[in-house]
Amino acid sequence: MRNFTSRQVTARRRARSKGSTLIETSLVLLAFVMMLIGAFDFGQFLFIQQALVERARYAARWGAINNATDSTSITNIILYDQATAPQQGTTGYFNLTASNVTVSNPDTGTNNNRLVITISGYTYHVVSPYIAGSYTGPPIVVSVPLGIYD
Repeated sequence: MRNFTSRQVTARRRARSKGSTLIETSLVLLAFVMMLIGAFDFGQFLFIQQALVERARYAARWGAINNATDSTSITNIILYDQATAPQQGTTGYFNLTASNVTVSNPDTGTNNNRLVITISGYTYHVVSPYIAGSYTGPPIVVSVPLGIYD
């Protein structure tokens, strides 16, 4: 019967598991990097969504104060942050176009008169593996009352 010392047993175990640490580290690192990229993509989506909501709110307040029936100026506020369109070739906010923005005044002439702004059809890009590509964001609807207040 052979009598092994603890050093010999430890040396044999290390020799058998020499590459397993590298494999385990690479698998954990791969999962971590994929989750990190997913978090960046989700953060980008939240940033674009919130930025468009804030721009639509600003345009709705501007329209309610200035002229709620001037849909072109309100659209320009959303696209360019000014009431008039700049020179040709200027891109809109997050590459929006006038076709992405809808301005309406439902219930005109009543106490429930509102200015409603809808932003739809905007795109954002995802770089996460397996789902990479361009996606269309959900519509953003902002509404402010224009009725008479007592």
